[in-house]
Amino acid sequence: MTRPSLVIFDMDDVLCHYELGKRLRYLASLANCTARDVRAAIWDSGFEGESDAGGYPDGEVYLAEFRKRLGYPISVEQWVEARREAMHPNQSVLNLAMSIKHHATIAIYTNNGPLVKDNIGALLPEAAAVFDLRFCSYEFGTKKPDPESFTRLVKHLGKQPAECWFIDDKKSNVEGARIAGLRGHHFRNALDLVAEAQHLGFDVPGLTAH
Repeated sequence: MTRPSLVIFDMDDVLCHYELGKRLRYLASLANCTARDVRAAIWDSGFEGESDAGGYPDGEVYLAEFRKRLGYPISVEQWVEARREAMHPNQSVLNLAMSIKHHATIAIYTNNGPLVKDNIGALLPEAAAVFDLRFCSYEFGTKKPDPESFTRLVKHLGKQPAECWFIDDKKSNVEGARIAGLRGHHFRNALDLVAEAQHLGFDVPGLTAH
């Protein structure tokens, strides 16, 4: 088995723990409405999914539509703070990424739009310090689990799919990557991920169960 030369990490619920509820409550407090109202307007309406797939490739255009749907003139800074409030680094996985970086190229690939791309250093500085390559799905005009999103990503990076290992907490996304020819890992915990990395030939320190 050839060791992968490119390892691609999902962000939310892999490199960080993500709690959408906290984000919804923060936005609701700004707009003087309920978290359920925010979810209906932004997420359940399909707006965020459309943005992730490239429907709003310009950050200002995206934010203007976000403001309209939220019913509040949210600033970029407030938008970033609302998302950051919901994100907490998964240090075990970040440490693994740092170890793998000595042996392979590493990248972030997340289903998100332009404001995440533009502000990832503020949203998750712990990951920004490790990853030089950071991609959001909107850049490729489609999103995970569409196999084409992975095909476009690895082509952009000058790799063959078989050289790549993709890690995501959503099984459907991992299956999409495998259809595109990548190796995949359905992330559940850092312990299993480290074991799989070692199996693939990476010289990384192990973890002990607590």
